[in-house]
Amino acid sequence: METHVFGQNRIVLQNYREALVRELDQVKTSPDDFYLIIDLPSKQIHLKSQGNMLRMCPILNMSPIEERHTQNYNFINRIDPISVEPGNANLRFRGRLFPLDFSGRLIEGPRHHSRLYFAPHFVIRADGISTGTTPHITLSPLDIKALGSALRPGNIAIFIPHAEANH
Repeated sequence: METHVFGQNRIVLQNYREALVRELDQVKTSPDDFYLIIDLPSKQIHLKSQGNMLRMCPILNMSPIEERHTQNYNFINRIDPISVEPGNANLRFRGRLFPLDFSGRLIEGPRHHSRLYFAPHFVIRADGISTGTTPHITLSPLDIKALGSALRPGNIAIFIPHAEANH
């Protein structure tokens, strides 16, 4: 029994080592970008920049994820359901002279029920939002809003799988 547990610990340590190498590469190549560490063994997602943790998000639930190795996911897009005018995203000022447009901020930007889409085929979503059969991780609505505010298309998420997935 000890060898099985030791073997899993060794695999987990190898996965963390690979994630650290990927994170160091991310910090060197894009030092000002935000990125995520999706840590399945500890059931947490970390929002980071320049190696500093900015937010820790506990994973509430997840679908079975078959990924066996530490790898990078690329953030593709944020979907904000029930958007009033999706064509007006980031056009808050539209000729207005107000230095602060509070009503524009209320209708634009991430929401508590936004979905964050990554490639390859993966979604981070709020609790209670359906994504069908797409592999997903569920976070609290406040965490979804925070991550949706920070991430831009092209940002990465470093995925660390469970040790059991390597067997």
